[in-house]
Amino acid sequence: MEKVLVTGANGFLGANIVWQLNRKGYDVRVLVRPQADLSALGGCNYEIFRGHITDKDDVYNAVKGCDYVIHAAAMTAIHNARFIDFWKVNVEATDNLLEAAKQHEVKRFVYVSTANCFAPGSKDNPGTEANGFLPWLVDSPYAYTKYVAQTTVLNAYKFSRFPSVVVAPAFMLGPRDTKPSSGRLLLYAIKNKVLFYPPGGKSFIDVEKAAAATVNALIHGHLGQAYLLAGENLSYKEFFRLVAEIIHEKKTLLPLPKSLMAMASGTMTIAETLTGRKYNFNRAQQRLLTQENYYSAQKAEKDLGLEKTDLTETVQKAIEWFKYLGMI
Repeated sequence: MEKVLVTGANGFLGANIVWQLNRKGYDVRVLVRPQADLSALGGCNYEIFRGHITDKDDVYNAVKGCDYVIHAAAMTAIHNARFIDFWKVNVEATDNLLEAAKQHEVKRFVYVSTANCFAPGSKDNPGTEANGFLPWLVDSPYAYTKYVAQTTVLNAYKFSRFPSVVVAPAFMLGPRDTKPSSGRLLLYAIKNKVLFYPPGGKSFIDVEKAAAATVNALIHGHLGQAYLLAGENLSYKEFFRLVAEIIHEKKTLLPLPKSLMAMASGTMTIAETLTGRKYNFNRAQQRLLTQENYYSAQKAEKDLGLEKTDLTETVQKAIEWFKYLGMI
């Protein structure tokens, strides 16, 4: 069997990628930190390589013997994290993996980016891969460092024909969200009777479908191309209404104007209210939270076989997962 190295395999998307690789019959090796929690990988088959993606020797040895690499590891929004920390994990580690992949002559390198690397659009005219990076997101350490790493991966093919592809998921929901991460928004909608919602919205995608398309990118898709993995485009208000319908509970929905959002500061920001996560909340993050983050998945549907998301089904699967974890 062909072997695939997966970084970030114990994360939300990473664990679903490992599961999809198992279904496709690949041999899987996961590169995880020495003390990593592997509970998200329950039921999966994989070989463990314990090390750090910021260590060149660890990365070189992890890639050795693998036919493919799927790089899903990243530093996201962590409270009080410094820009240099994001740079080391999201940019320098990607450089290390690319170099190791070149040395070991892997067949294809798939980099998991983020939809935030592309300017979004409206529901009538959703954002595509042709859209550029929003200049003001240079103030978001996560978005900017992911964009720099994405550009490096795409340039690896552009300038040296190294076989690389980028996938850029939107807002994912579904099973194997153990921390939880994006599932916090769903838990907020389930556990509270009064729901505050900001202006704007997201493109919600089923994590299992995003993982399947990522695995398909090992074989399909055009080299040197990026693919948005998007789903249903809903405003926050529409999403909360959908959750209320699914769980058959009445919710009171109260809008939060942009002016109030702009004044949010310190530890009790609206982002923390919605997600349950504490992190530094600057103007770029506030602006990102309140805009219409709507995207088109047409390119990925055509080239990677990305299946359309039925958000009702996706939310139901996520609910069953959180019930399994005892969170609801």
